[in-house]
Amino acid sequence: MATRTDIKNVLAYLVLAFPNFHPDVTGKLNTVDVFLDLLGHLPPDTLQAAVKACCAQPGRAFAPSPGEIIGAAAGMHARASGMKTAGEAWAEVLEYICDHGCHNGTPEFSSPIIKKAVQAIGLVNIGMSEDQMADRAHFLKIYGQLYERAMADAAELPAVTQYIETQRQIAGGVRALADKWTHPRLEVRQ
Repeated sequence: MATRTDIKNVLAYLVLAFPNFHPDVTGKLNTVDVFLDLLGHLPPDTLQAAVKACCAQPGRAFAPSPGEIIGAAAGMHARASGMKTAGEAWAEVLEYICDHGCHNGTPEFSSPIIKKAVQAIGLVNIGMSEDQMADRAHFLKIYGQLYERAMADAAELPAVTQYIETQRQIAGGVRALADKWTHPRLEVRQ
């Protein structure tokens, strides 16, 4: 967890890297507070690496926003975990089919995203396809959407995740109550 000092150091770094960046650090609620609220959940080493990655982007003229820093951190974690590109994932699927066929049980892939994309199309459909180019395009689109969703989930703020989970629990309770009211009870005959 990044501390207030870590955030101050990041802001000082950004001021030096971007002379046009003038964060407000004087008010009751200031840039340090906002950056701490939005970036405080990141480990300090991840925060520093993400800030440097953003600052080093060719053509960047302005300091990165907290969202861009979080996105850079999520991207670094994806790369570190060996997340494959869509083309690499498709090659893994074809290699699996060549090695094991398309009718042999439940396949295991290097990533749950690849597995979900294959399940969406069907391994047998891919393996028995007569139009592999169309299936490849379909797979790439599905994989891309799943990848984007995983990146968005990875970049999601803990407060947002907690809010969504709370709303999900409330909705589940409301749904259960509504089901109880809408389903007629079986009357016991006398």
